[in-house]
Amino acid sequence: MTLNQYSLEALVVRIQIEFLERPTLRLTLPEAVQRFGIDKTTGGAVLDALVDAGVLAKTRGGAYCRFFPRNIDRASRRPGAS
Repeated sequence: MTLNQYSLEALVVRIQIEFLERPTLRLTLPEAVQRFGIDKTTGGAVLDALVDAGVLAKTRGGAYCRFFPRNIDRASRRPGAS
């Protein structure tokens, strides 16, 4: 699949939507390649970029899933906390 800038942006949005609509979705790279009809290089690059952007997370087993941030320091976000 040859991608131009428009189709690459559309692919990124499509992948984001899949993970947003299915919060428990977990895909390995081969599964993502098959699901989205893309090549391994493009799939890996897009998925890793979404991990870097904080949209997805990558498990120790190599599966990609939706990233859910943890509330690490709640005290510092309270009004008047220093």
